[in-house]
Amino acid sequence: MDRPSGTGTPPPPDDPTLTFNRPRAGGFRAPPPSYDPPLDPMGDIGRVVGGLALLVIPVAALVLAYVLPTFRTIQLSRIEHFGVLGTSNEVGTANYAELFADGTFAGGLAQLAGPIAVTVLIGSILAPLLAWLLHRSGARVRALSRIVWSLAAITFVPTALTVAWLVDRVVSESDREASVYDWIGLTAGVVLGIGVLVGLAVLRGGAETGTARSGVLTVAGLSAITLAATGIQSFTYGSVSGLPPEAPTPVAQIRDELVGRVSAGAAAATSVLLLAILAVLGLGAGFLFLASRTRIDVTRGPADPAPARPAAAFLGLAVLVIVLAAVGYFLLPWLTRLGEGGVEEEGLWFLIRRTWGPPLVTTAVALPVAAIGGFAIGALRPFGDASRWLLLLFAPWVFVGSGPLGVANLEAIAEEGEWMVIGSFPVRAWIAIPLLFLFAALFWGLEDRRRTALREGTDPGEARRAFFAGAWPMLVLAALVLLLVHAQDQFWQQITWQDMFASGPMTWALENREFEDTGVGLGFPLPILAAYAVAAVAFAIWYLPKVAVKVGRD
Repeated sequence: MDRPSGTGTPPPPDDPTLTFNRPRAGGFRAPPPSYDPPLDPMGDIGRVVGGLALLVIPVAALVLAYVLPTFRTIQLSRIEHFGVLGTSNEVGTANYAELFADGTFAGGLAQLAGPIAVTVLIGSILAPLLAWLLHRSGARVRALSRIVWSLAAITFVPTALTVAWLVDRVVSESDREASVYDWIGLTAGVVLGIGVLVGLAVLRGGAETGTARSGVLTVAGLSAITLAATGIQSFTYGSVSGLPPEAPTPVAQIRDELVGRVSAGAAAATSVLLLAILAVLGLGAGFLFLASRTRIDVTRGPADPAPARPAAAFLGLAVLVIVLAAVGYFLLPWLTRLGEGGVEEEGLWFLIRRTWGPPLVTTAVALPVAAIGGFAIGALRPFGDASRWLLLLFAPWVFVGSGPLGVANLEAIAEEGEWMVIGSFPVRAWIAIPLLFLFAALFWGLEDRRRTALREGTDPGEARRAFFAGAWPMLVLAALVLLLVHAQDQFWQQITWQDMFASGPMTWALENREFEDTGVGLGFPLPILAAYAVAAVAFAIWYLPKVAVKVGRD
């Protein structure tokens, strides 16, 4: 366990009556031992007790939201179950044998291999290269690029884009049917936007520590694993034609078994296989994250210390314009239909309350729990430098969305003997595990900076204020992102949806396609879109230029 310097009892003042304080022959006298003020007023015991006490909260949330539903999913996979809580028969591994025999699960994964490979190429190779080019382009180009990519990351909303693209194909009488490769376009803005923003932060941190290359490689590896894990959970809508009916995506198989065949056992078997793959990917990402000692710092100095290079600036602007044109092309079917609400008899704010209310509940619980865990691990560090390895407890579920645990979560809210749920229910994710990793890295970096400031003689109160000033904007930014993610969770909305106001309005829009008034605007209502756009620009100008991702020794 590491012990902050300066703890213990300060040295006593010199006492001439003590023999060991008297000068030796020749007049030489050893200097008194130095004493630094304590860097942690809590002390070692306080850090251990406080850190472990706070960790109880995220661990309890992990057990309730992920561990217990995982075990219940495994149990349900061994039964022939029609109706969530209806009569069931123990069938052992028969559900798995059927999955392997008909090849549906493997076929669904194979259908996603191509789109995942292209998405990984965009996020882990193209995005870092573009970030490197923009990093060398000067402060003005970097500032403009942060604004552009922040807006791209929030405007690529798959639920609204799906309907917009489908309607655009019908209206234009296109002969090309929808396919799983459309997900590349539906998510490219998010993948590329976040990838560039993270890449700029990594290069900024690498410029300070001399670890730019290792930082880029680490983040590229984490991006590849993350995109693969999210890609195999791609969910396509039953009302979108042209998708391979013989091998739907794994999450679509779970939905079809639950809603179509009403077979919880078969859906659970598919879920277990998917959970196993996600656990391996999560542990791999966790080990890479921890072994690289990834952390996030928020500096108070110049926002962009890297000098501008005219050639790089010109090339960076040219590439930015080209990529921006491609982004605009993908967004055009959605942008031209933003005002189409689809429902006239109900007010817009009523729809917003009914559709964004449940995700807000989950966000209000999951975000603080993740922040508490991140603070306990990154700031209090109950086991010293080894505290970061506590994140491995959460790693197997870091990439698990609502699909693989849908069977167990549906059972938890269904009435006895029912398989159908009527009403609006929050997504049952009571801790945001990816944000737990993010906050642990953030608080680790800020705590390192606080301790360094204290060693340099900074007032403890000022050091604490600097810690808080670096942390709270990231908490707000994470809350906005998490709310948007939960609001776009169409899988959970479809397995619990019974009327258009229950959960997701885009479900209604997909099932009731009116090409003159599509309802696309319900997927991301203009008032909420405007608020997100303002927040994205503000963070891009004010906060993101100060964020630095670092790897290697602290």
